Amino acid sequence: MKKRKQTICTFFLVFCGVIVSSGQENNQMLTFEEAFQMMTEQNPGIQRAKQQIKQKEYELKAKKGLYMPQVSVSAKAVSMSDMLHLDLTPVKEAITPLYNTLGTYGVFSGVPNPDPVTNAVVPVLPDDMSTGAVREKLLEAGNEINNANWDKVIQEKNFATVSADMIWPLFTGGKIKGANDAANAELAISKEELRQTEGNLLTELATRYYGLTLGMQVLKVRQQMMNIAEQHYVDAQKLFDNGMIAKVELLHARVSKNEAERQLKEAKRNIEVVRSGLEATLSIDSMFTILPASHLFINKELQGISYWVNKAYETNPQLKKINKKRELVNINNKVNKGEYLPTIAMIGSYNLAEKNLSPYMPDWMMGVGLKWSVFEGLGRKNKIKADKTLESQVNFAEQKAYSDIKAYITKLHETLQMQMEQRNELESTLELAQEYAESTQKAFKEGLATSTSVIEAYTKVTQVKALRLKVFYNYDVTLAQLIQTAGVPEQYTAFCKGNNTITESLIN
Repeated sequence: MKKRKQTICTFFLVFCGVIVSSGQENNQMLTFEEAFQMMTEQNPGIQRAKQQIKQKEYELKAKKGLYMPQVSVSAKAVSMSDMLHLDLTPVKEAITPLYNTLGTYGVFSGVPNPDPVTNAVVPVLPDDMSTGAVREKLLEAGNEINNANWDKVIQEKNFATVSADMIWPLFTGGKIKGANDAANAELAISKEELRQTEGNLLTELATRYYGLTLGMQVLKVRQQMMNIAEQHYVDAQKLFDNGMIAKVELLHARVSKNEAERQLKEAKRNIEVVRSGLEATLSIDSMFTILPASHLFINKELQGISYWVNKAYETNPQLKKINKKRELVNINNKVNKGEYLPTIAMIGSYNLAEKNLSPYMPDWMMGVGLKWSVFEGLGRKNKIKADKTLESQVNFAEQKAYSDIKAYITKLHETLQMQMEQRNELESTLELAQEYAESTQKAFKEGLATSTSVIEAYTKVTQVKALRLKVFYNYDVTLAQLIQTAGVPEQYTAFCKGNNTITESLIN
């Protein structure tokens, strides 16, 4: 019996351990660096941008193929209204009388003796024998000419062919080179779009990750206020029972407790809202609960405005995209100018199979072709003028982008400096508010202060704490926007820790 009880007890402990272990597995602690890495690997926006880069790489390879010859196999079946033929009957009619006349009346001499026995003695036949031999041959030839078919079919009415064809551009006026240069520029633009997407998502991640951190910190503050309100209500109840305070003071303590409870529930709801947004950014399911391991932070010092402006001028993806678009405009301009030049290509064809094809057609052919468009209704000239206006548009867009980025960086930098100053000021304000709240609480217990003054004092402490946390959060998001604009999103994590960083603990 005792052994059975021990077995049951052991099973119960193991079962409880499994439950606790399962509960812990449902929580996942993530540092900001880990969240950033997860986002770059899983976020659909980044994956789409990476696939676009692959697309442009394949398109570039396709454009390089334009330098190579193009070989194709073609088949055709043709049916014509009439067959092609050549009627030479007039030639027959013109030469037949000549053969008949010479074969009947012609006189010939000097015909070699065909007999090998006597040709050594008599090498040439006598005139009468020569005439007879030649006349015989002429009459035979005339008979063959008369019986021959003088209406020749050149091509049957129905025929089919299978051929291998080749075309190899030799000179296109820069069109092929322009297509390859444009593909290279578009590939570079797609890479900058990836960096721009990473920058946008950095700000989104900082907003949601540190928003969750802020929400959890605010929840702690609301919980502290709830504990204070509950304890204050207990103290007020005791003082009321002893007749030391009026009922209105007790009611005020109860109202304050209810309000603290409402704010606590609101803080819990806000956490779930922000957490769902963070899960969307990281593209993960909700099978486990994300808990931020990195703290809210603020830096002691920050590089000057000129540093960030110069960095943006060097690496901002928007400026780089504009530069590549200008390159595309220049490439298109060169291609349009190349329209004035001829196109030269080598061509060839080889018959692989045929049916009823004319025997007079060759089995293969090879050659060089040229096409030169002399006049196109001033279309080429106007395209070149349009390119000039497009280049001006790009230049103006670049000027505006430079001005806007400089102004935006200045605004962000000044905001960060202001948040640093506010953090220092709120530190001293928080100490004074806490000291005042503690003094008011003591005075209330001694009957020298009202419930209203106590709640107001602790509410002020809560407000200062929440405002201090909000300053940290605003700094983190603003810094992400600054680094995004500078075009170096990968450097954000370097500002989250180190000797130059002040962190807001999730414990204290």
